[in-house]
Amino acid sequence: MQHQLPFSTNELEHFEIEHTHGSLSKFKPPAYKQKDQLIIDKTHTVQLDHEIDEDVNSKFHFTVIMVAILSGNFGLGYSLPYLSMSFSTVFSQIELKGSETSEQGFFSAILSIGCLVGAIFTKFLLKYTTRNQSLIIADFCGFLSIFAVIPNREVILTFRFFYGVCIGIQTIIMPIYLKELCPQKYYDKFSVMSGFFVGGGLLFANFMGLGYINSDLRGKDSHYWQIVFAIPAVVFLFRFTVLTIVYRMDSPISLIIKHKPIKAKAIIAYIYQPVCVEQAFQKSQLRVQYDEEHKEGIMSLFTRKNRKTLAIGCVLMFVYTWCGLFAIFSYSSQFFASMSDGDVTLNTFFTLILGIVQFTPAFISSFVYRRWGKRIILLSGLFFMIICQILIIGLSYTDVLAAVIVKFIVICLFSFLYALTLGPITWSMTPEINSSEGTYFCFVTLYAWQLLVLYIFPFMLSSLEMSGSFVVFAILTVSSILFFYFSVKETKGLNHTEIDKVYGKEDK
Repeated sequence: MQHQLPFSTNELEHFEIEHTHGSLSKFKPPAYKQKDQLIIDKTHTVQLDHEIDEDVNSKFHFTVIMVAILSGNFGLGYSLPYLSMSFSTVFSQIELKGSETSEQGFFSAILSIGCLVGAIFTKFLLKYTTRNQSLIIADFCGFLSIFAVIPNREVILTFRFFYGVCIGIQTIIMPIYLKELCPQKYYDKFSVMSGFFVGGGLLFANFMGLGYINSDLRGKDSHYWQIVFAIPAVVFLFRFTVLTIVYRMDSPISLIIKHKPIKAKAIIAYIYQPVCVEQAFQKSQLRVQYDEEHKEGIMSLFTRKNRKTLAIGCVLMFVYTWCGLFAIFSYSSQFFASMSDGDVTLNTFFTLILGIVQFTPAFISSFVYRRWGKRIILLSGLFFMIICQILIIGLSYTDVLAAVIVKFIVICLFSFLYALTLGPITWSMTPEINSSEGTYFCFVTLYAWQLLVLYIFPFMLSSLEMSGSFVVFAILTVSSILFFYFSVKETKGLNHTEIDKVYGKEDK
């Protein structure tokens, strides 16, 4: 049985596959074992001839390690609504330096500024640190966010910025770390947990919002908001404790890159069963050699060969942010205030129900993606999301109770479609059609788009109201679906070489 090690992105460019001999042309196997050759199968994965099925020593310890790596996604999901529901209480205890609307925009945008800085900084971390060292830096920044509980405007802004830096770093590092450490037979199971953690963080933040129903827990004398603000620091402390103190874990591939093969092999020996250690270690060495020989610089992204797939990735990040859901989650309390006439209890339950709806697609997404290709899922999802946007626009012109209820149901359907289609595809299609450099560039643009929407949405909501805001979102979504209809190709069942040919990237 051949075991497969997937690449984190589709780096297998410019090669001829020799399926009959099980080898890759232009690639010399390492001298330590000439008979083991690198091959590519239809899932563009790295393999060795005569492989045995790899397994772990302890499923319990391995699960704890994987959960610890992915736990940062909980902090990512938590970061979306926790500030929105706390605005009124926090602002009653600090001195603002502008209108409440402008301060809401600035307090929200400072997180994305941190994300953008963290994402850019990750470029250097990938070069000079191991994966776990990068997460230690991220966790340190995330733990500093606990000082945001101090009721001072500048202090809250400063340490909310550090929270953003943490998210920016970990968003890029976590999937790489997971893929380099996890045996392939378990990778699919753990990779889908990212969505569970993001949805779980979002749902937990909304659950914490129930506390604000109690009038004693909101207002200028309340300390409840400080508990809400302190929770992310606990998550990052947990990850640091598990990975660094308890297990002393790291990515074997990043250790080999840093010329620490003995430590890399020791970590493999801890994770894998003894019979699999030598094989897993050799595959890690092959992976490092392969990546070193086929690096592409950042400027290659703008060549004719890569421009189309880079544009698709960037537009995915754009519509992911600008379809309206990101704004709703980030300003849920303010958004639903117009639907609940300022009723705190109803507003809170609206937000909680939306969080539950956002969490449910994780249970059926695997079935959907096994049955249909990404192109049809993306286009269908955007089409029905546009219908939801149009309905929201129309229903926003009346305050009749029945219309408000229907509008909320439509928003829930909109959120469900987003979490089932656009959300997962943005995170999976971008690395599938781009190199690692292209994927990195696209994620940097994601945080730039988020920064923009977080800063200007409060002004949109106050000047254009809900109907006008969704007119803007609908126009942008329609533009995106037209772009995707003519640009995105179906890649279901294709290997990397075939994907390259579909997008005109093959060697001439």
